[in-house]
Amino acid sequence: MIRPAAPSDRQFVVSTWSRSFKLMHSAGLISDEDWPTVMRPQFEKILDRDGVRTMIACGARDPDFFYGWIAADPLERVLVYVYVKEPYRRTGIARQLFAAIGIDPSRPFVYVCRGPSFTALAGKATSARYNPNCVRFPKEQR
Repeated sequence: MIRPAAPSDRQFVVSTWSRSFKLMHSAGLISDEDWPTVMRPQFEKILDRDGVRTMIACGARDPDFFYGWIAADPLERVLVYVYVKEPYRRTGIARQLFAAIGIDPSRPFVYVCRGPSFTALAGKATSARYNPNCVRFPKEQR
């Protein structure tokens, strides 16, 4: 089941984003001990941006069991982040999350975080392009 994220889901979204993105080369030069205090507020700020929506993939019988999530600005066609728990990857959950958020990976869109999973995504979504400035600057400054 895919549903809009509730405020009570925020901890899952931010903690999984923080843990998974921290290991990516594109995450920047932030020391391990500073990571939570520097990055968690940034993740929160991005999730709270105008137009950004977050959808959760959860169990139909147990809506408190999460498989993953996606955050994007569907009107701007900007993928902020997509996360699926390791044991459930390659099962179609990310495809369902893309559909639920309203981004068709076969059409052009921008993604703002890059790592091994996103390189694979870009290989499948050949019209996707990487541009972290889409969330780094306000819309009127881009």
